[in-house]
Amino acid sequence: MKGPLRQRVNRRLLGIALAAAAFGSTALGTVSGALVLRTTLQELENHARTLERDLAGNLTSFQPMYEVQRQLQLAAASRELRSALLLDQRGLILAASDNALVGKRVQDLSLSDGLGDLGAHLRACFVESQTGFCAPDRASSLLDGPIPWVGGDHMVRVLPTPLALEGLPAFGQQGLLVIDLDLQPLVGRALQLTGLVFLLGLVPLFLTTGALVLVVRRQLLPELISLAQTDSLSGVLNRGAFLEAADERLELPGLDQPMVVALIDIDHFKTINDTYGHAAGDEVIRRMADFLNGAVRRGDLVGRLGGDEFALLVAAAAPQAHDLLERLRQRVASQRWTLADGSEPQLTLSIGMVEKGSEGRQHLSELLQAADAALYVAKDQGRNQVMDLQRLHPMGWTVQTA
Repeated sequence: MKGPLRQRVNRRLLGIALAAAAFGSTALGTVSGALVLRTTLQELENHARTLERDLAGNLTSFQPMYEVQRQLQLAAASRELRSALLLDQRGLILAASDNALVGKRVQDLSLSDGLGDLGAHLRACFVESQTGFCAPDRASSLLDGPIPWVGGDHMVRVLPTPLALEGLPAFGQQGLLVIDLDLQPLVGRALQLTGLVFLLGLVPLFLTTGALVLVVRRQLLPELISLAQTDSLSGVLNRGAFLEAADERLELPGLDQPMVVALIDIDHFKTINDTYGHAAGDEVIRRMADFLNGAVRRGDLVGRLGGDEFALLVAAAAPQAHDLLERLRQRVASQRWTLADGSEPQLTLSIGMVEKGSEGRQHLSELLQAADAALYVAKDQGRNQVMDLQRLHPMGWTVQTA
């Protein structure tokens, strides 16, 4: 009875687990990526400050220009430095990590000089200046912008440098020291670290998700199945659960046990609703469901198909099932039913029944149709009785099933 529903619930839980794992892994990747990016940017900032301090400290003393040139070349070779330039305020490159750039004016640089975006931004700084000078703050705003990225894979630092160097015509003049950091190695390490954090985080994530699914299955699955199968008003099997369980029971291979399908209506139920109110009608449904559950034997099925109609699957041959249903009918008719509001409606039942195999009927749909026909006859003949399909032919009734 619970097999198909359990399978559906298990599939749904698996889907939820996979969705939770996917969402969790995405969130984990986003958070870890953000943390690593923040750490990487801080590392870049510290790296840039170290370069600035080292280079600027060396360039403030009297040194031959070739020594300045050598220091810039060493910095570019030993650190993650794409290029380093020392400019005067008119754009003349006094020293550079690339010898080919020394002596050129920034305004005359082209793409073939290898500076790319850096050269274009520096050229703009000098060309757009009305005085022909490029102030350090102006250069920084052009090169750094709101975030220190230019071209996506390098960071530029600009700092004013006192040009107290040998061979310069004007001592004390401020120049520009431009440091172009190559970010690719640092970004590569950041991506590797992000991937490692992501993969390490997946293990506890999947373990936690799996444990959660197991807890849900063990503690909540029985309750979910019960809720899905139980009629909310009467507490017995609902229509879908009864049909599924009865069909499964009837179709069991090799089962030779006789089975009877019975349909039960509460006589004049509409009158009860109209006379005593719908609350009383609901109470009658609940009380009748409890009565039927207590009257049938263990292993029999009780379900509510809708309204005041109940269905039974009785594991017995027609004579024994008829006796059981007749005793049930008599008890209902003779019992005094006092409701919560003090009203005492007279309750009786009309019952139609059919045995599996009767006239070749084997499947639940055929048996329900035949039992419904027998129920119709019971109501037509005055209600408050049990009608067996086998009694219809002597009475002149015929039943056709699809």
